[in-house]
Amino acid sequence: MKKQCFILGTRPEIIKMATLIKTMKPFVLHTGQHRELAEEAFKIFDISPDVNLDLMSSNQKLSHFIINGAKAVDKIVKKHKFDRILVQGDTSTALIGATVAHVNRIPLVHLEAGLRSGDRRNPWPEEVFRTVVDHMADVLLAPTEENAKNLKKENVKGDIHVVGNTIIDALNLVKPRLSTIRPYVEPYILLTMHRRESFSKDIYTVFSVIKQLSDKIKVVFPMHPNPNVKKAAKVVGISTIEPLNYLDFLWHLKHCEFVMSDSGGIQEEVPEFNKPILILRKVTERQEILNTKNAFLTTFEKSDIYDKINKIKEIKQCQYFKNPFGDGKTTLRVRNILD
Repeated sequence: MKKQCFILGTRPEIIKMATLIKTMKPFVLHTGQHRELAEEAFKIFDISPDVNLDLMSSNQKLSHFIINGAKAVDKIVKKHKFDRILVQGDTSTALIGATVAHVNRIPLVHLEAGLRSGDRRNPWPEEVFRTVVDHMADVLLAPTEENAKNLKKENVKGDIHVVGNTIIDALNLVKPRLSTIRPYVEPYILLTMHRRESFSKDIYTVFSVIKQLSDKIKVVFPMHPNPNVKKAAKVVGISTIEPLNYLDFLWHLKHCEFVMSDSGGIQEEVPEFNKPILILRKVTERQEILNTKNAFLTTFEKSDIYDKINKIKEIKQCQYFKNPFGDGKTTLRVRNILD
């Protein structure tokens, strides 16, 4: 059996690798890119890392994290002599793991390969990171046929497989644990916002809309720990709640009216709960969600945000029929490819 290392660092990576970790039992290397958020995700799925590098510090520059992370990960990889390394998505940790695998000539697997927005600055820096990782990977596990087409257009050299997205597998694991009791009696909108490219003007525009919207309907905004988000919320004066663990977040998602978010993962989760979403981004690498007619992008003009909210309100009964990102069998497909 191959000695495999899964390198992860953020809560979304843990969630999307969880079912594979539970079934494949690899060596798990955690960079610590997320700290508290990562710890609760490990607990929810009853998994734990073999090594936690705990590299992240408050408001740390990306370049510093990548440099320090590459040094620390390289040291662990050289010590254990892995036969294969797997990274997920488009994070700084994924870039670090892919680079270390490449320079050490260790076969690299990229889970969630082929996502493209077509704009190098949106999302930033993830669009460039995932493109670079794809071109270093030996095995590319694409969630959708569209993702696979992106890879073929770029003439990547690795083996491409369409497998779906493991987020659906993870959701199937935890959805039975969600309460049927609503977190709030009144109707509410669920908001998340954390993307770096929005930290200047755009986040203030959205928050000013939220402040006005809150006079008409409750807006539940679990505060992201990033200090830039906290500052903007305080300056505009919008109400927030403490960060939610993954189970509590899904509980809130299950019962909300609709979602406003700049998250990539939430775009994959809303179909499982039949919720419309206003994507607080100018572009998305998950084009499949737009084809459902239950999701909208925004230009970050106030009038456009209000217009898109009204379009969502016009949806009488949100129904996705199926999740465009997977069917819950991705873990099995990945295992069959890697075993």
